[in-house]
Amino acid sequence: MRVALGQRLLGEQRLSLDGRRSCFSCHQPERGFTDGRAVAAPGGLNTPPLWGLSERQVFGWFSPEMRNLEAMALRPLDDPAEMGPRSEATLARLRADADLLAAYRAAFPGATQAVTWEQTGAALAAALRAIQPPPGAYQRYLAGEATALSAAALRGQTLFVEVGCATCHRPPDFGSDSFHHIGLPVDPSRNAGRARVPGLRGVRHTAPYFHDGSAATLEEVVRHYARGGGPGASPAITPLNLTDTDVHDLVAFLESL
Repeated sequence: MRVALGQRLLGEQRLSLDGRRSCFSCHQPERGFTDGRAVAAPGGLNTPPLWGLSERQVFGWFSPEMRNLEAMALRPLDDPAEMGPRSEATLARLRADADLLAAYRAAFPGATQAVTWEQTGAALAAALRAIQPPPGAYQRYLAGEATALSAAALRGQTLFVEVGCATCHRPPDFGSDSFHHIGLPVDPSRNAGRARVPGLRGVRHTAPYFHDGSAATLEEVVRHYARGGGPGASPAITPLNLTDTDVHDLVAFLESL
């Protein structure tokens, strides 16, 4: 019941203060739950996809303190630059919809009041945890389809481990809850410039890349790391001796995820 309610709320424009924007306005399912833009707003951040969150313990690009998906789901609802701030008027608007009110009551039986912000965060988090990355060639390969990966992707899989990518990008979602400065311009007040390692499942669907959306293609991403990142990059990011063929193979593997 909570997952179904949360799925409905992800597309609910009345959840925003002005009634004109939903979670799907920026996290568009047809764009891999992103918006295709470098950043969501002037001075903002790249919109990350919504799949793979069930594997996460921390959330957001620069917020190691954010360890609760329910709270994270409510954050854009309270931000005036996104869908907020949160208001009792918004909740009253939702309660006025008899069908939606019944859905809340079914999802939270026994609650003394229906349609609260706490219930909304819980329902959204339940729906987010249920979003799975789209199946790719790598998953078919793991399932036993020996020919699912191209020769280039197989070489890229080996390189991915050999050059250290897998140290931070670990299965099953090829991400981690660690934070690193990757040598791109960033406001140092944001976690000293250290961004969370994103998951790579379905990454072929979510261009552009990096927290600032500065890489238009996966090849640009690989070449950035091959250079050892940029000024101020974390010590874990060191130059890689990659040939053009190596770059091509790594991209082929990433596109298979």
